[in-house]
Amino acid sequence: MDAPSLSSVTPCRTCGGPTIGWGRDKDGNSRRKCKACRKTFGIIPERPLGSMRLDMKKATLCLSLLTEGSSIRSTERITGVHRDTIMRLLRKAGEKCEALMNRIVSHVPVADVQADELWCFVGMKEKTKKRKKIDNPELGDAYTFVGLERESKLALAFHMGRRTMEDASIFSAKLAAATEGRFQISTDGFNAYPAAIEEHFGGRVDYGQIVKVFGTELIDAERRYSPPAIISAEKVLISGAPKEERICTSHVERTNLHIRMQMRRFTRLTNAFSKKRENLRAALALHFATYNFTWMHSSIRMTPAMKAGLARKPWTMRELLTA
Repeated sequence: MDAPSLSSVTPCRTCGGPTIGWGRDKDGNSRRKCKACRKTFGIIPERPLGSMRLDMKKATLCLSLLTEGSSIRSTERITGVHRDTIMRLLRKAGEKCEALMNRIVSHVPVADVQADELWCFVGMKEKTKKRKKIDNPELGDAYTFVGLERESKLALAFHMGRRTMEDASIFSAKLAAATEGRFQISTDGFNAYPAAIEEHFGGRVDYGQIVKVFGTELIDAERRYSPPAIISAEKVLISGAPKEERICTSHVERTNLHIRMQMRRFTRLTNAFSKKRENLRAALALHFATYNFTWMHSSIRMTPAMKAGLARKPWTMRELLTA
């Protein structure tokens, strides 16, 4: 059976009549002409990034630079794309990546999960906000909660908020939706975790905390960026029957370092910090999707998504955006 002709599957947009080919536009898209009303129109393919008219090759280059530690302005200088366009691109890509994570990283069988929080700020630090008596809830401290599977290195869930019981509960709900079956989970000593994990996981996890005691710095403690020396670390069994030797947050803390290295917004002592919370959330979504599906992890010699059985091969940035 012969394939249907293009004229039969591309009717006129005005009268619905048959059409014929009528060359291409300046962007290489096919144009059609109606045999009945003689009007012409272009066939513009669906754009993976919605209404963005930026060339896909240039768009993937911009996003690749952002996920490799480049700032917005350095990406602008390298690519020649205006910084406002880069920001719009980042927000659209972040929205798609967050939806992709929610759709694919769902009900994943896991064995050992670690959770931790990573500090940064939006606009200004919390102490500056208090000193200036600014009430804007969008400014100040921003904590990124991260859930990591120990064996596959898969980033299961993330949440950007504040270090509060409410945000710990929201993060736990996301982590519960991303996982399946009974497993062991380890966190630090943040006291909001036990209630949040009990609420959203019930009895399907073996939960342990590692509580670290840090030494006090006598000189200029508030201006230090590296944590003080650890005096002791105590492993506490919270619920279920966790294996004490596997109560650990070292792997997710190493992921925190990767976040600071790959996202310029998290680099300390620079002016590249986020000015809007929505931009930070978009950057995080892009980072975790890129980390899971495109980044070859050196310890497992494949992407975390491949190790977890969610992908068969490493994705390119283009494949990530069109997934």
